Amino acid sequence: MKLKKVGLQLLFFLVFYWIAAIFIIIFLIGIGVAFIFYLKTDNGFYFDWINESIYALNRAVPGGGVLGIGIWIKARLQEKKDLPN
Repeated sequence: MKLKKVGLQLLFFLVFYWIAAIFIIIFLIGIGVAFIFYLKTDNGFYFDWINESIYALNRAVPGGGVLGIGIWIKARLQEKKDLPN
């Protein structure tokens, strides 16, 4: 998907992209930590899927929103700077 203009479509794309990326990263880190504890201890594999999903989403929404908006603002300013006078 190539977006040629820095408009609202790019803003929504960036925000949702970064929310998804941060969510996946945090969720995979949680699974990795649970797996390491599973290997180190004799207990079973304990991973609370719902709580970890909620935790990752609570961290991803503000972080991805701010990051997506920040990248969009930078692209918007760069586009205005590069316009011929």
